[in-house]
Order: sequence, then structure tokens, then C-alpha cells
Amino acid sequence: MKPTEMENGYIAFYRGRKVEVYAKTSYEAQLKAAGIFKAKKSYEVTVMLAEKNGEVVTHNTCEL
Repeated sequence: MKPTEMENGYIAFYRGRKVEVYAKTSYEAQLKAAGIFKAKKSYEVTVMLAEKNGEVVTHNTCEL
């Protein structure tokens, strides 16, 4: 699946499974992933931004 101009890449997690989706917002990504996972409750799906404007996004838990 290729992103449109305004979509970002997200990684979604649900019950030990993972899927990559493209969406305009994290909420839209959550709903798309919930559909793929066939989750009854979309709020149980966790999404993280992975790509923005074609650039990889890195998450860091350490404070500098």
C-alpha cells in the first residue's frame, strides 16, 4: 500500500500482532488497523508514528 501525499506511516499493535498502515491521522490509522485485525474495540489497538513526509521517525525514551 503506497501513501498519498498527506498520509503518514504508522505501525499498529493488537494482541501480539503488528501491521503497517498509512493514514492522515493516528485516529484514522487506529481505525484502519482495527479493521485489518478485526478488533471489536478500536481503542485496544495501539498505533505509533513510523514515517512522516517520507522520512523515518525515531522514538527515543531517554531524555537528553
